[in-house]
Amino acid sequence: MTRKALLSRTILGTTACYAAMAFTPAVAQQAGTTDPTVGADRSTTPMQESAEARAPASGLQDIVVTARRTTERAQDVPIAITTVTAQDLQKLSVRDIVEVQKITPGLYMNSQNSSGRVKIAIRGQSEADSRLTTDSSVGVYIDGINYARSYGMRSAFVDLAQVEVLKGPQGTLFGKNTTGGAINITTQHPKYEAGGYIDLLYGSDNNMQALAVVNLPVIEDQLAVRAVGQVISRDGYGMQLDGKDIGDDKVAYGRLLVRSDPADNVRILITGDYVRQRNNGTNVVLTYDGMLAGADNARAALGEVAFELGLDPNSATDRAAAYTVWRTYFDAYRNGDKFQSGFASDPRGLYDDVDHWGIMADIAVDVGDVTFRSITGYRDLSREYVQDLDGTPFLILPVHLGTEATNFSQEIQVSSIDGRGLDWQIGGYFNREDGYEFSASETNVEVGRGQASVSDTDSINESLAAYAQAVMHIGDSFRVTGGIRFTDDYRFIDSHNRRDPRDSISSNPASSGICRQLAVAAGGSAFPNCTFQTDVSYQEVTWLISADYKPTPDVLLYASVNKGYRAGGFTAQAIAGPYNTLMELDVAATPFAPEKVLAYEAGFKAELLNRKLRVNGAAYYQDYTNIQQQIRDVIDGQPITLIRNAAKATLWGGELEVIAAPSDTTDINIGVAYLNAKYDEYIARDNDGNPIDLSGRPFPAPKWTFNIGGTQTVPLGDGEIRLTANYNWIDDVAFRNAATDLSTVSQKAYGLLDARITWQIYSQDLEVSVFGKNLTDKRYFQAATNLEAIGYNVAFPGDPRTFGIQVRKNF
Repeated sequence: MTRKALLSRTILGTTACYAAMAFTPAVAQQAGTTDPTVGADRSTTPMQESAEARAPASGLQDIVVTARRTTERAQDVPIAITTVTAQDLQKLSVRDIVEVQKITPGLYMNSQNSSGRVKIAIRGQSEADSRLTTDSSVGVYIDGINYARSYGMRSAFVDLAQVEVLKGPQGTLFGKNTTGGAINITTQHPKYEAGGYIDLLYGSDNNMQALAVVNLPVIEDQLAVRAVGQVISRDGYGMQLDGKDIGDDKVAYGRLLVRSDPADNVRILITGDYVRQRNNGTNVVLTYDGMLAGADNARAALGEVAFELGLDPNSATDRAAAYTVWRTYFDAYRNGDKFQSGFASDPRGLYDDVDHWGIMADIAVDVGDVTFRSITGYRDLSREYVQDLDGTPFLILPVHLGTEATNFSQEIQVSSIDGRGLDWQIGGYFNREDGYEFSASETNVEVGRGQASVSDTDSINESLAAYAQAVMHIGDSFRVTGGIRFTDDYRFIDSHNRRDPRDSISSNPASSGICRQLAVAAGGSAFPNCTFQTDVSYQEVTWLISADYKPTPDVLLYASVNKGYRAGGFTAQAIAGPYNTLMELDVAATPFAPEKVLAYEAGFKAELLNRKLRVNGAAYYQDYTNIQQQIRDVIDGQPITLIRNAAKATLWGGELEVIAAPSDTTDINIGVAYLNAKYDEYIARDNDGNPIDLSGRPFPAPKWTFNIGGTQTVPLGDGEIRLTANYNWIDDVAFRNAATDLSTVSQKAYGLLDARITWQIYSQDLEVSVFGKNLTDKRYFQAATNLEAIGYNVAFPGDPRTFGIQVRKNF
């Protein structure tokens, strides 16, 4: 049976099953909350009953999570998890997923500010690349749907119920296998009462944000809708030569949710969302000078600078003069004079455009003690990006990127969970991503070839999986959990890589192009009809075993071992011929293999002092093999990034979280994480193709992270004042560990201090807040790129100090 046939049968069978069950009364109605999560188990376990009986009127409140695809108290879940609630997000003025790391030990995020996407690392594990031919090591899920591509997410982080950060491999219950962890985001769902709010913000750099939310019941207890809309307009943190802002933010976002409960045993949630971004690109900063060592020739970077200055690129004297001019920009960045400036030397201008939308349907039906659930999602992404990656007015490395992708996913779950005896879940998952990705880079535009090096690839990624997990309750205080998953992944690419004068911005483009697959003389395709197709598939079994025990009602002890897996794929840009034989082409097109991790974890969760103190801790050890790693290389004069199974490592560390409520008006949170992550073996290659040993180099993640914060509430006659502050400290990070000079692609340890004052007026249901972020105005890099092969490196600066005022009116 083909994949498509299997998918069709699955969908048809599921539709018929739900149609038959939708109006079947439940044999035994399960007890639960008045506003359950769609598809979630609504039972009350003995552990929960015991906790509710002991719950004090004040102190720390329970947090309910869906980390194991069912509703549980966070303190009863035997995995390391940090939960950020809607109240936490509001208290800290968080409207960007990157800021979640400020209160989550073990989580590290960095971004180049491009296309609203973010690179996520949990316990040191992060993506090797952002291209469609690779998967992330950390899964992002919103209302149960996996977001394989997170473009636009940084500006769409609004009206959320909570964010759960799951640490360690997720190889059984979640849709996409991930070796690092998962971020499980739940939006605010429609309620059966009219309401909503308007939230207006104005801040530094003319930052204007307007958020409106409306919740309407349509049919009492049966149908409700919730609409969310946000617009953002912020000037840039830098400025181009023509006076246009760079590093700005112009975004429109909308979300519509429809909830239906047509019968006591049926729950339906349908969601649609859309984000539109039109920005002017990203700030870059020069950090490394290797011009004289590797770029001092007529067709290299100094030749380009000399040409644009009206000098002779073939003259060593003129190139020396060109170097003096180039060095003024490098020194200015190093001295901080132009720390956040940019240059629009590309005749196309600099821009960063994203359109990303999707729809999903989550349907759950209870039949007796069994719940049937279907989660269907579709997402469509369009992105185009022109960036100047040299930090100067010269055309050394302009880049043009484009992505078009659609993603369909279907998950079927069947579960029986009541917190007694044997709880079980079984399911199946299918995902298909069809994409087109374009990248045109032209090194040293005027003295180069007069052709852009184009990586142009159609791709198909499919994943088909079946899984099962069960929890055996042995008494009221001891549980054993076992889970298993079989995954079949398929990868296909059709490469159209070429050298193409049509994509050149040179004033003297070449007269003809060339295909970069098999040479025409060897039977390959001729320009411009370049093509080469190849595919690969992988099968893997992943699993989980854990045990947890409550020696007292307020303390949970647990231990687990599980296997994680991330599929392999292709480095599309590595196909960079023309190659004279099929054997040479096959070597270039060889896919990188899946990476695997075997993770051991032990931890505890404790509530003390009559629930005024919560202390959670975990320690882990991970055997990480076949690591997919970026390697910079130069092929035919062009810098490219390759993904190879270049390394293996042993990771170990731990996290500790402390949350205290010493009084009804005081909350304190402290988090600390330690990560020991260095490569046991790591073999890369230099610019000449010679192997170099990078064993012992650190992962691109901080060894230590630390956060401390809290809120003090001052009661008033008609309201309250809340004073909130948070300090987040991040240890040294080497963003690109294959660089010759690590210091030029690294960030030294730094801390960020945020604070907010809120005046809440009860009678008006109104909040007025003032806030500041990065109050010490720390200058830091949040990402870097290794371009040593063409004479320099660049880094991407983080946000400067900002202030703002925010008004929220509920109705």
